[in-house]
Amino acid sequence: MGKPTALILGCNYTQIPYVRAARGLGFRVVGVDRNPDAPGRAEVDAFYPVGYTDFEGLEKVVEKENLSAGDKIFTAAAHLAYEGAARLAELIGIPFPPVAAIDTGLDKTRFYALLGEQGIAVPSTQLFDERRSHILDPRQTYFLKSDYGKSPTYCYRIENGILPSLPKEYDAFFRRDFLLQEEVLGDHYRVNIYGDQAAIFLKLTDHAAVPLRILGPGHLHVLAKLRKVMRSLALTDWLVKFDLIVTEQHWYVIDLGLDPPMRLRQLCEYLGIDFPMAYARFYLLGERAALPAWVDICRPLLIEGSPEKGFVFTDLGEK
Repeated sequence: MGKPTALILGCNYTQIPYVRAARGLGFRVVGVDRNPDAPGRAEVDAFYPVGYTDFEGLEKVVEKENLSAGDKIFTAAAHLAYEGAARLAELIGIPFPPVAAIDTGLDKTRFYALLGEQGIAVPSTQLFDERRSHILDPRQTYFLKSDYGKSPTYCYRIENGILPSLPKEYDAFFRRDFLLQEEVLGDHYRVNIYGDQAAIFLKLTDHAAVPLRILGPGHLHVLAKLRKVMRSLALTDWLVKFDLIVTEQHWYVIDLGLDPPMRLRQLCEYLGIDFPMAYARFYLLGERAALPAWVDICRPLLIEGSPEKGFVFTDLGEK
């Protein structure tokens, strides 16, 4: 028998370490990317200039490569890549969350409705209608978000009732509606749930975070609720990122993500752990213990920076 094939959606610079990890695990790697000159094309065994939202093009790749249920679909690209991955997995018969579940995680309208059904609070949110913009209270701060947008794509902060210029044409991030959401003042957290682990980061700013062992009072209750959401979306075998806002009285969920966690990866690599390889083992080999236990890697650190500018770590435990 030949090598199993891993079809990888996305071959940009940030995805190259995952491509190399897949090859290191013995897979024949087929890569797709809408950029015909994607830097990762030199790292794969076969490459196709097809975007991960080009469903027809992806199906042609599956047919040409003769992929079957014994092969793998993998992506370390943006959350939207999971739409194409789910469609291909369904076509081939590879275990994967259903297309409808992936869509619910992407579509804020459906996702917020699901949270409401499960008794999880969301900041006050309504469909936005520019013809009724007078409903904005100039004393209130809002966020205006497109239905399929992932921050910062089509996410606007509105103060004093002044509206931004919104896109006039639909695209992958704006498909039907904008949603108007009231700002909630509280502490922002990123919670990464994988297997029986929950990696928690207190987000001080968009570019600074601190790892924490627990969320605080009600920690286990909150995790139980988040895991229930994962079960309803058939995501229990996946790494899922939740964005939370916690106040003195309540906690709110504002988003869900499936793409690789930036902060967790940076922490692992600071500690000398090959995160892309562990992530590839987690997904491609089903090794649920490949990603490290949170109790083993949570450190009193300040993590500052961005993928573009690099990261700086400050040990807060130093005397």
